[in-house]
Amino acid sequence: MRKLNLVLLILLLPAALLAQAPAATPAASSAPAGVGAGKVAVIDLQKAITENADGKKAQEKFMAEFTKKQKEFEDKQKLLTDNQQKLQTQDKALSEAAKAQLAKDIDRLNTDLQRMNDDAQKELGDLQQTLFRPIAEKAQEILKSYSNENGFAAVFDVSSQANSIIYFQDVADITTEIIRKIDSTPTKPASSTTAPKPPAGK
Repeated sequence: MRKLNLVLLILLLPAALLAQAPAATPAASSAPAGVGAGKVAVIDLQKAITENADGKKAQEKFMAEFTKKQKEFEDKQKLLTDNQQKLQTQDKALSEAAKAQLAKDIDRLNTDLQRMNDDAQKELGDLQQTLFRPIAEKAQEILKSYSNENGFAAVFDVSSQANSIIYFQDVADITTEIIRKIDSTPTKPASSTTAPKPPAGK
């Protein structure tokens, strides 16, 4: 039986939210005087998105909903385990009808758990998008602006375990500065599509 394991969603946050975002383009012409081309920096994008003030609030809301769904899943999982143990330990004491009903209940609980798991994955994924996308978009805009202002030709995300950077100086890490700028910049509300109003009746 698969366990509910949704916390991994949060670990994929930057990639999931920014995969379709336009990449910040270098602007060498806008670099301050005296700054040479080829300057690079690194950022922990995961940290930048989740550890600013709005990100922490979003995490609290997300984890509250996650904990609620986890509890619901575990309660049903316990009921399934109890029924399975009852069928195994009381096999000789139960009538054929009782054993058939227990087996039927176990099948139903297995189906319910699978459905709960799938629904929770989708609902929490949608909630994550709603909570974190405005923050991620703001982080992207601030990162692009900051990179242009400071003449960075490239900024590498070190939050991914797949990154191939094996060494960088602390001075090259701009995560803390980006978090500071995110906190000092108002977050835009999530974009939404408004349905056109029907024409007024004559």
